[in-house]
Amino acid sequence: MGPLLVFALLIPAGVLFGQAWQGQSERLSFAAKERQGIEYLVTLGQVTTALTNAQSAAVAGRAVDRTALTRAVDATTKVDDRLGDDLRTSERWSGLRVKIEALASVPTGDKTRVYAAYSEVTDLLLALYGKIRENSQLIRDPEADTYFLQDGAAEELPEAVVAAGQFADLVGIASTRPAAERTAAIAELNAAREIALDPAVDLADGLQSAVDSTESRRLGSNLLSRLDRFRRSMDGLAASAGTLDGRAPLPAPDRLNTARVEVQAAASELSNAILAELDVLIEDRQSNIQTERLISLTALVVAVLGCAVPTALALRKRRRRRRPFGNPQRTVPPRPAGTEPATPESVAYRWEPTGAAR
Repeated sequence: MGPLLVFALLIPAGVLFGQAWQGQSERLSFAAKERQGIEYLVTLGQVTTALTNAQSAAVAGRAVDRTALTRAVDATTKVDDRLGDDLRTSERWSGLRVKIEALASVPTGDKTRVYAAYSEVTDLLLALYGKIRENSQLIRDPEADTYFLQDGAAEELPEAVVAAGQFADLVGIASTRPAAERTAAIAELNAAREIALDPAVDLADGLQSAVDSTESRRLGSNLLSRLDRFRRSMDGLAASAGTLDGRAPLPAPDRLNTARVEVQAAASELSNAILAELDVLIEDRQSNIQTERLISLTALVVAVLGCAVPTALALRKRRRRRRPFGNPQRTVPPRPAGTEPATPESVAYRWEPTGAAR
């Protein structure tokens, strides 16, 4: 096999290896960015819990647990300091943090005003969830199981928690409104209840799709029991509201608040489980890609050796067979023992003309 033929064979092998290596590098980078988003979402869930608790306390006129809210905000700030540049969330988080800190100065006497102030902040919080999903590329995950998991943890669950809190708070506000506004208040409560229940239905469908499509043997057992608890908590919230038709009395705010707390606890447990499973699946994907890279590299080495070694052996064998250039050296027969070496003087030369008679 000549050098040119070896070179011709190695070119396509090198091209294929380069394409495979580049594709694997892009997939590894994609997965690493997704895991950054997961880490951010874990701490943002703590902010969601603390913020909805603070909202319910403020609307009800109870003392707000500022310590829990500050602790959650500080934890997210630390994560944003590390990942904010990569995920392009620093500006949004800074603005949201300022809004959260400003809630302490909102007067607590007017429930409607307090509710509006907190609602503005939770809207920004949900928008940040969307920003993280987009910039971490979780929303573009190509696998069905991981896509439905991130959709549930980063969209459906936060929306359900916020909406459940707002529904419970609106019940408390409705009880203080004039009788002339009762019809409008009932309409608002029915709409708020639907908004709270819709994400729970979508979440259940999405998680079931994730379990049905995954190859993981542990996903179903780790999530479905927690999903059942969350669904029961949402059913309890709906039942606590009773019949909202204008004829029955409004439900007791304390009863709704108890149901809201259970929704929040079940959602937090489910969210942590989803994000943990999502991180494991993506970590396994990274491990598989690393294995693919090792296989690709091994295949390239084998291809190079498979072409280069026979060529080197063939060239070496050819050099051994090749004769030296110039006249070959004459072999002189051995001289008998006891004789003197022949010299021009000891040898008699006789000249005979060409064609002379003998």
